[in-house]
Amino acid sequence: MQIEEIMTESVATVDSSASVADCARTMLKRGAGSVVVRVDGTPAGIVTESDALRAGVKSGRPLHKIPARAVMSNPIKWVRPDSTVRVAAKKMEDERVKKLVVVDGAKMVGIVTATDIAFHVSDVARGVGEMIEMKKKWESERRFR
Repeated sequence: MQIEEIMTESVATVDSSASVADCARTMLKRGAGSVVVRVDGTPAGIVTESDALRAGVKSGRPLHKIPARAVMSNPIKWVRPDSTVRVAAKKMEDERVKKLVVVDGAKMVGIVTATDIAFHVSDVARGVGEMIEMKKKWESERRFR
């Protein structure tokens, strides 16, 4: 299975001039767990829900006074759309991240999360289990003919 089959194409983004409050508002509005921070339209970093929470608690400052670029993770960890789910999962493990921006050439085309992978892997496992059961049933019925 390739990443392009499970990625989310509509990525929540903010401009590099955004505050952490702007990031949080965008995440809430989009139902996303992160936002990609863009500089001149190019992905430059990522701010997650955890980053926003940590920034507010650790600094004691209002979120609207903390620049997104101060808390964003960069450089962005990325994967190509034609990469396999296995490759992406290994990259997440190696890089210790839960989200990868999907990049085709120099263009951001989506995002894939550990949750996306977990849901799709469990669907595949369930499908394999159903095929095994069907095979057992078929073999059992075949013996009694």
